[in-house]
Amino acid sequence: MERLTRFCRALARHPLALDLAVALSILLINLVVPGGRHVGERIQLNQTVVLLAIAGAVVITFRRRAPLLVLAITTVITTTFVIAEQGKSPIVIYMGVAAYTVVLAKDRPTRSIAVVATALLSLTAEVLFVGGDVLDNLGLTFFVLFSGAIGEAVRYRRAYLLELEERAVRAEQSRDEEAQRRVIEERLRIAHELHDVIAHHIALMNVQSGVAAHVLRTQPDEAERALSLVRSGGRTVLQELTVLLGVLRRSGSPLPTAPTPSLHELDALIRSFTAAGVEVDWTPPASLGALPDVIELTAYRIVQESLTNVLKHAPGAAAEVQLLHRSGALEITVTNGPALPPVTGAAHGGHGLVGMRERVSAVGGELHAGPAAGGGFAVHAVLPLETGDLGDDQGVAGGRSDVDPERVPGAGEFSTRSGGRC
Repeated sequence: MERLTRFCRALARHPLALDLAVALSILLINLVVPGGRHVGERIQLNQTVVLLAIAGAVVITFRRRAPLLVLAITTVITTTFVIAEQGKSPIVIYMGVAAYTVVLAKDRPTRSIAVVATALLSLTAEVLFVGGDVLDNLGLTFFVLFSGAIGEAVRYRRAYLLELEERAVRAEQSRDEEAQRRVIEERLRIAHELHDVIAHHIALMNVQSGVAAHVLRTQPDEAERALSLVRSGGRTVLQELTVLLGVLRRSGSPLPTAPTPSLHELDALIRSFTAAGVEVDWTPPASLGALPDVIELTAYRIVQESLTNVLKHAPGAAAEVQLLHRSGALEITVTNGPALPPVTGAAHGGHGLVGMRERVSAVGGELHAGPAAGGGFAVHAVLPLETGDLGDDQGVAGGRSDVDPERVPGAGEFSTRSGGRC
């Protein structure tokens, strides 16, 4: 049985060889069993039977190239045999194979008309030339219809298997795309976290080191204080990096951890900027109520990034921070006046505003950033509180601080597409 299965599969890989095998098999059957008549008389193997059987075998080898033509010719051969011998014969197998092929190859209307017309023509020929009533001659008709039914079953099975294969391919593609999407999101999330937990400390260290270099000879006590702040900032950066790298490595060793920053830590954040020389007008709101964690984190990062840009790009300018809870949303506004002559060179290039927009967009909020009416810069964000079930930091991308307005389309507009620097 296994050998027969392998043989059939080998033939299926070579259609012409399969058609030749089918044709020779049917020819052999017709030569061995020519057929019989209603009266019980066997049909003798004569010249007509041999020629028609050979003609059918030759025609059936072209069934894949011209299925309708082959069905028509095999129908004529079968009808000619019925008229000439007035009996039934295995020669009808040619017509059945042709009908099966038409069903596999043609559309539904074409194959339906072809099979039904063939069955009716065969029935008519038997009734007229073989004798008997319609019921006595339904065998050939049923054989043609049965061949067509087998073709339909095979057609549906092939379509079903093809659909399964396509689904498997689509599923595999979806898995690959989902895996790639997750990798990209994770990379962006890590970049964003690196920026948020480290960039503003680096900015503070840069400013304080500049201050120390500026007053080193004239005010050594002030220079020592600035360098102390630089050392403190460096230790904080190292601790944050240790935590982040440990999480990335999935190490089983105990690692220092810290809670997710929230609005309760804004006072400490603003004091760190005040110590770096940024005058911040900040009055803690009386009560913001219970806020979702993701909203608190997003608000904290917006204030952090805005003040970092003030420190880097508007040295000496005063800043104002406001938080309001109204109409089911949290509003954050950070403004600063025009920059004074800088003590040190400001860094350029980065994507701080882009990162803020991505965080705000991830929670369904709006961000407006651009030059303020009286000079300086303003950042205004509205965070809807009902989006708090999205989870911490999900779906947000990261980047580095500050954006150059000359490189951002629509710079100067107070909108989510505007660019600028605090």
